[in-house]
Amino acid sequence: MSVYSHSKLACFGNCPRQYKFKYVEKVEVPKRVSPDAYLGNAVHCVLRTLYTHGGDGVLVPREDALAMYRAEWEKVDRESIRLTRDYYTVDDYIRLGEQMLAEHYDRHQPFDQGTLLGTELHLTFQLADTPFRIHGYIDKLWKRDDGITEICDYKTGQRIAHPREPQFFFQMGIYQLAVQANYPQLEQIELTQFFLRQNEVVRHRMRPDEMDHLVEELRAVICKILDAERLDRFPTVEGGLCAYCDYSDICPARRHRKMLDTTSDVANAPGGSDAVRLRELADTYVAVNRRQKQVKTELEALNQDVMKAAQDHDLTVLTGTYGDVRVKLFREEKFVTKTKDARAFAELSHLARELELDDYFALDGRALMKDIYRKRRLPPEQLERLKPFVSEEDGGRVSVKLHRDDGKDNDNDNK
Repeated sequence: MSVYSHSKLACFGNCPRQYKFKYVEKVEVPKRVSPDAYLGNAVHCVLRTLYTHGGDGVLVPREDALAMYRAEWEKVDRESIRLTRDYYTVDDYIRLGEQMLAEHYDRHQPFDQGTLLGTELHLTFQLADTPFRIHGYIDKLWKRDDGITEICDYKTGQRIAHPREPQFFFQMGIYQLAVQANYPQLEQIELTQFFLRQNEVVRHRMRPDEMDHLVEELRAVICKILDAERLDRFPTVEGGLCAYCDYSDICPARRHRKMLDTTSDVANAPGGSDAVRLRELADTYVAVNRRQKQVKTELEALNQDVMKAAQDHDLTVLTGTYGDVRVKLFREEKFVTKTKDARAFAELSHLARELELDDYFALDGRALMKDIYRKRRLPPEQLERLKPFVSEEDGGRVSVKLHRDDGKDNDNDNK
C-alpha cells in the first residue's frame, strides 16, 4: 500500500497525468531547478538551524545565519536555474531570501520561546477507518508557554493563503492529524503559517467538524487515485503550474505544439508530416465545431420566434417553400427537479416516502457511482454487493479551445 503526502495528493489534484509520470511510471527526466523552489529550500535550511540551536538556548548570530543562506545558493549551478518570471535574475531571488530571513530573525530571535518538540519533523499516520497511510514533514512543532501546541509552516511564496483555502486546509490539516496520531497527549493545537515575504502570520484552530470533513476528503481523493490507477485514467490538466512541470516535453497536452514549434519548416522535419496532418485535423474539427455551435444558437433563437408567431396567429403549422414547420404548444404539469430547487425536491422525496411512493423515484446510477461507490462510503460488504453491477467502459470527450485575437482562449466541449 502506497504512503501518501500532501504534495502527492496535490499533484494528482493539479494534474493526474503529472501524477502518473512522477509516481506511477516514475519517468526519469532532467530536473529543472526552479528559483522559487531553491529559495524556499535555502530559507528552510537556515530556519531549521536557527530553531534547532535556539531550542538548546544557543543563538546563531544574524550574520552567520545570512552567510549560511548565501552558502546554500553556492551549491547550485546558476546556469541550471530556469527563470520563470520576466525581469527577475538569480540575484533578485537571493536578495528576497535575505530580506525574509533578516526580518524574521529580528522579529523572533532568540528562537527559544516555549518548548521545541522538533524541526523538520517526519510523521506518519493511518487515516481513520481506512488502510491508507499518510506522512508529512513539519517545519516546526513547539509548545507555547500558554500550553498550546503550535504546528508551524514557513512559506516564501507571493500570496497569503486563507485557512479555508485548500493549500492551507489540507496541508495543515494533515499535519494536525499526524501530530494527534503520534502525540495524543497534545490536545490543544493551533495551525500557523508564516508568510515570510509579506512578514505576515495566519493562525487557525480546526473544529472537530472540520477535521471530520478533512478525513472524508482525504479518503475520497485517495479512492480517486486508486480508481485512476486501476482504470489507467490520468487526464492532463493545463494551467499556470505547467511552466514549472518537469514533464512538459513529454506531456500529451503540449507535445503536438512542440512538434509544430520545433522548426519553421514543419513538413520537412522528422515527424513533421504527422504534425501537419494533426494540425489539419484539428483545424477541420474546430471549424465544424464552430458551425455546430452557431447553428445550435440560431435554432434556439428561431424556436422562440416560431413558437411566438404560432401563438400570436393561432397556428400549428407554418408552411415554407421547402417544408412545413409543425408547432406544438401546450402547458403541462411537472414535479420540481433537484437541479432547479434542491430543497423542494428533498421535501418532495420525504413526502413520497410518507405516501409509500418510493417506486416512482428512479435510481440515479451516476450519482450512486460518483457520491457513494467511488468514494467508498459504504462498508466493504455492501460495496462487494454493488460490484457485480459495475462495468468498465471506454469513454472520451473532445473539446475545442478557440484561439482569439486578444490572446485569450475560449473552450467548447463535445461529449
